[in-house]
Amino acid sequence: MNSYSVVIPVYKSTKSLEILTNQIKELEKDQGYKFEIIFVNDSPNFYDTEKVLKQIQQEHTNVRVLTLRKNQGQHVALLIGIKYATGQYIITMDDDLQHPVSEIPKLIKAITENNQVEAIFAVPAYKNKKHSLWRNIGSYIINRIDSLFLKKPNKLVKSAFRIMTTDLAKVIVSNYNAMPAVSSLIINSTNSIINIEVEHGKRVYGEGNYSFHKLINLTLNTILHYSSLPLKIVGFIGIIGFLFSLIFISIVIVRKLYMGIAFPGYASTVSLICFFGGLNLLALGLIGEYLIRILKEQQKVPLNDYIKKSE
Repeated sequence: MNSYSVVIPVYKSTKSLEILTNQIKELEKDQGYKFEIIFVNDSPNFYDTEKVLKQIQQEHTNVRVLTLRKNQGQHVALLIGIKYATGQYIITMDDDLQHPVSEIPKLIKAITENNQVEAIFAVPAYKNKKHSLWRNIGSYIINRIDSLFLKKPNKLVKSAFRIMTTDLAKVIVSNYNAMPAVSSLIINSTNSIINIEVEHGKRVYGEGNYSFHKLINLTLNTILHYSSLPLKIVGFIGIIGFLFSLIFISIVIVRKLYMGIAFPGYASTVSLICFFGGLNLLALGLIGEYLIRILKEQQKVPLNDYIKKSE
């Protein structure tokens, strides 16, 4: 029988945690699944959360609580939970009940029946999506940016409600960077990803932790950490700028020699400005190329991680 680890990052939540645990236990009982529940407490100074999690851990033998020393953010908390997961498949979900436990069997069925799939993002049908308007607009913009910078398939939509194989999980936890984004790590690691549609519940307790500012930061992290395209653009501009400066200098010299220039010192001044301006752009382009290589080196994975293990 397959075993499944459910990794749930927790930030200042209390009321939803017991409900979430009981729902997973009921699903385990009804469907015969074997679940390991890992709560990663990312709010160590919030006493109420720590108290509730300790009580849940005492009452349920398959619950594990990992409390971080200080707040690290959702994605670091997820990676820590994934690292300590022991299931053959790993499911990640939020702690606010918006990801329905009742939809987990869809994820399990989809990944266990298709050996070619390593990860599945569960996305709500548009009509069932319960996020605010600005959050939906922001998600659309981020999705388009991801398609450009991550070379993500246009139809693939990222989600915090996911399931992945343990082999893929090992790859992403061994190759994360200082400001990780779990979905981006998955997309960078494999092409064997699909979407399935699920129900999407309303937030029952508290408010969302993803402000517009945090979404902007996450987008910038994706662009700067997982794509070298901005540096390539800078490098291209630098080379083109240097070539144009050489062409312009040549035109100025020809005009000076054969057509005459009325202003004394014009040719030498303009030529020097263009030359050193173009040289600066070229240097900027070369620095960009070096930074691309540093970025690629930082993201380099062990050679055996490139191989998709067969069942």
